[in-house]
Amino acid sequence: MSVKIYSLSEIINHARNNSEYYKELYKNIPETTNLQDLPLIDQDDFWNHCDKNGGTVATGKHTDGQIFKSGGTTGEPKYSLYTSEEWQTMCECSGAVLPKGGLANGTKIANLFYAGGMYASFLYTYSMLYFSPTKTLVYNIAGNGSIEEMVMTILDHKINCIAGLPSNITKIVSYINEHKLTGFNVDTIYFAGETLYPDQRDRISKTFGGNVEFRSVFYASNDGGPIGYFTKDCGYNEHRLLSDTTLMELIDPDTGEVITEMNRPGKIYITSLFKTLIPLLRYPCGDMGEYTQPEGVPDRKFRLLGRAQTAAKAGYVSISPQDIAEVLSVASISYDAYQIIVTHDMKDKFTFKIAVSDPDSVDKDAFVNVLYKQRPLLKDAVDAEDVSKPEIIWCKMSDLEYNARTGKLKTIIDKRS
Repeated sequence: MSVKIYSLSEIINHARNNSEYYKELYKNIPETTNLQDLPLIDQDDFWNHCDKNGGTVATGKHTDGQIFKSGGTTGEPKYSLYTSEEWQTMCECSGAVLPKGGLANGTKIANLFYAGGMYASFLYTYSMLYFSPTKTLVYNIAGNGSIEEMVMTILDHKINCIAGLPSNITKIVSYINEHKLTGFNVDTIYFAGETLYPDQRDRISKTFGGNVEFRSVFYASNDGGPIGYFTKDCGYNEHRLLSDTTLMELIDPDTGEVITEMNRPGKIYITSLFKTLIPLLRYPCGDMGEYTQPEGVPDRKFRLLGRAQTAAKAGYVSISPQDIAEVLSVASISYDAYQIIVTHDMKDKFTFKIAVSDPDSVDKDAFVNVLYKQRPLLKDAVDAEDVSKPEIIWCKMSDLEYNARTGKLKTIIDKRS
């Protein structure tokens, strides 16, 4: 089996001719090879038509390959289907660019991403390292076991590179500091799935001797695969577009305009050039970004700016405004408005500010109980100490935060630097 990349026109025609969803979506659009002639995908509508078997989005039956699911942080989990050809293509293309980020021969890597549960990160990391031209020694430990076992394996085998979620890496560092362990050889951290903040980087670096290099494994999505890769000239939260497999657009959230200039924030939309079973054409990733290089530069660099306003993300847990509305409804709590605030002090934290007519009369336990029941991944993350316990503030409308220019209520506020 070899890497299979398609042209944009091939992807468009394949989707239009073989997917009932795209047939309906494009029924009034003349044949075109211009991406911007096509409508932007509405993510909710897309997933209403794409079930665990692909639904009407699929261009055929899924008979070989891989099936992954999202964390289920916003209700029912979503399933991402890949054929064997698609999976090999994304892993080979991802592995091929790892040396550009500094991956060197002889590196001993602890793969501490979470394994099992139909989640992709562990297998994706394993597979891209397998296909990388760099000769490395990989310890597939997984990040959902004993912290003590992870730490002792890293120490005993003199592993010099750790790959995992920032929240898990910080737990390892806490264990090392708590038990005053020394003698580690770690000089490189690969991370993905969450932002690795400057304070976390400082603490990790000090724990391992003060000379640690931090690299993003990849900017990828469960739905669309690889989007951006790390090179040595990438700054904080920067990646280069993996243009072999993916087209990326930045869309102004207010005007819908396609952004081409540098340093102008927009919503990230992708078009996959290798996914044919579940085609993705102008699909929203849920993140904001901005270009940091001029148009025309190969594999143009861009900077991630956090989640788009459709959801707030703390660690690996995403919660949307609609989620909070559902929790309040199930808990039978009458409210005026609410805000989701995300902060960071060594760990990410949700704060929910909820305006009610009489804050003292609210059944506060009911809200928390329903929140954890409706969003079990949040409780799991709190119990695992991956995120801080959420804070719930019952208040008046005047206590909420508003846009100073427009007077509009800020539904999601990200106060992380």
